Amino acid sequence: MKYTLPVLLVHGGAGNWTKDREEAGKKGILDALKAGYEQFKSGSAVEAVVEAIASMEDSGIFDAGVGSVKNSEGEVEMDAGIMHGNTLDVGAVAAVRVKNPIRLALKVMKMKRHVLMVGSEAERVLTKNPVISSDTVGAVALDTSGNIVAGTSTGGIAGKLPGRVGDSPIPGAGYYATQYAAISSTGIGELILRILPAKEVEMLVRLGFNIEDALRIVVNRMTNIFGKGNIGMIGIDSKGNAGASYNTIGMARGIIWGDGREYKVYVFEGEI
Repeated sequence: MKYTLPVLLVHGGAGNWTKDREEAGKKGILDALKAGYEQFKSGSAVEAVVEAIASMEDSGIFDAGVGSVKNSEGEVEMDAGIMHGNTLDVGAVAAVRVKNPIRLALKVMKMKRHVLMVGSEAERVLTKNPVISSDTVGAVALDTSGNIVAGTSTGGIAGKLPGRVGDSPIPGAGYYATQYAAISSTGIGELILRILPAKEVEMLVRLGFNIEDALRIVVNRMTNIFGKGNIGMIGIDSKGNAGASYNTIGMARGIIWGDGREYKVYVFEGEI
């Protein structure tokens, strides 16, 4: 479906959502949509994506930021990445312990020196005061100037080994953006890394598929290879068409567009 610009689409993770978490999920998504959309008034799609994700990191509802799950040693290690589709600038961090990993990822992108920084050294270089802050979160946005951006942030999977890095900070896997489309993924990182679904969606859009079909095709490919219960994706193209697809029980997600007074929020069934 095509939306009036600017457009911001967010997700709070695909997974085993239960009815008792539905209202909390919807509230977290709506708060993120509002926080991100506010940035369109003075900033670009970059700021919209960062603030929407930061809102979800701060909510404690999703597996990101303060809501992050712990690894097998009882510690929190988080990953995040962001990419600007028009310039192909990208920044990512992995295995960090800060309040808002997405803000560190943005710093990496703005530095233009590296793509991915990891662990305590990333924290030391990128922030002077790291602070440790249930599902991967992400956002994609297209503003009225044509900036198209994707970002993803996660606390990973519960009980993961220390040092484990999933798909979220990896371009083409957890997120991807070019002048054609921006995509954010959520799911089982070890499987997503094998397929690079965000890149596959972008390739299909570039070949002429609409964003909704491209998302559905790639999610179905994941299902055919690995079975159900492993991925959810959101995406937007350069014309303002947006969509979502998942093969899990549910995926918290929402979209806001135009003058900011129109939005949709879902956890279970529903079409973006």
